[in-house]
Amino acid sequence: MPIEPNLFERLILLKLNKGPGLILDFLGAQAFRAVCVAVRLGVFETLSGAPLTAAQTAHQIKANERGTALLLEALEALGYIKKKNGRYVNTPLTAKWLLRNSPTSLACGIPFLESMVFDRWEHLEESIRRGKPALYGYDWADQQPDRWRIYEEGMIAVARMVADEVVAKVKLPPTGRLLLDVGGGHGLYSIRFCRRYPGLSATVFDLPQALEVTRETIAAEGMGDRVAVQEGDFWIDDLSAGYDVALVFNIVHANLPDKNTELLRKVAGALNRGGLIVIMEQITAKVSSSTARVLTRLQALNYFNNLEAQTYSFDDINGWLTKVGFTNQRALSLRKIPGFGLVLGTKAN
Repeated sequence: MPIEPNLFERLILLKLNKGPGLILDFLGAQAFRAVCVAVRLGVFETLSGAPLTAAQTAHQIKANERGTALLLEALEALGYIKKKNGRYVNTPLTAKWLLRNSPTSLACGIPFLESMVFDRWEHLEESIRRGKPALYGYDWADQQPDRWRIYEEGMIAVARMVADEVVAKVKLPPTGRLLLDVGGGHGLYSIRFCRRYPGLSATVFDLPQALEVTRETIAAEGMGDRVAVQEGDFWIDDLSAGYDVALVFNIVHANLPDKNTELLRKVAGALNRGGLIVIMEQITAKVSSSTARVLTRLQALNYFNNLEAQTYSFDDINGWLTKVGFTNQRALSLRKIPGFGLVLGTKAN
């Protein structure tokens, strides 16, 4: 949980002393790492039943009792678990967001977030000095076979938070029958759109290593009759044609502007006249809150470090869409994840 100083602490840390406010950032980093370790050890799963003592918890997760007790005390102070009569149990929010059997669980995405902050950002200084990534994200993922899965599970964790809101806000053409999910990875967005629109079928187009998770997601959701996969590299391979809707989610931040123009031109070629393109991104400039502003700026730095790219504004994306033949561009904000938004456009001809 975010560390929230009380009024007196806020006055001391943030108003009078100014500089010591960075201690909150330091504590936040420690807190996040503690949660990551708890997820890996299975602490929250262990505490999902009857309340347990530290000794009982340590026994079940096969860990040292003293270390486990200190971890539990830290998690209790952070608000992830509660303690009563020397026994610990999950809070309702932890049960909702961090238990693997919860439909809203973010637990599968924790390894990805942890690797991004504590592994990938180890190279941040070198990337800034060079002006390009010290180690490109794709190369990092290829170094070990499980890293693509870690990435896709991180993406599906985010999708679980926002997919229903996206599907509710995007009104597909009444005659729409075929959807193309470009670089769609886990495929959850395609699945949710198909559930909402009974006459819709989808194709998730992505690299073979990404589609391993896609196939599992489609099978788990029982949508194999309406959601298909197509292996390929969208920079090289044909996207085919005849689609009514194209999703381009979390893609443009990975590319410099000229490459985004190239990609969107290719997507336009796959759409029928009047077809709808839906782009989802962390959008800079007109953000609605300080949290959204921080998210988009930190993610811009993250994408520079990993991909030599950055986050973009609506005007940037609007310009690329206009250049490749889209009209009627409009932006939609997303409330469930600050800083994220949708940009829609219609293929003119």
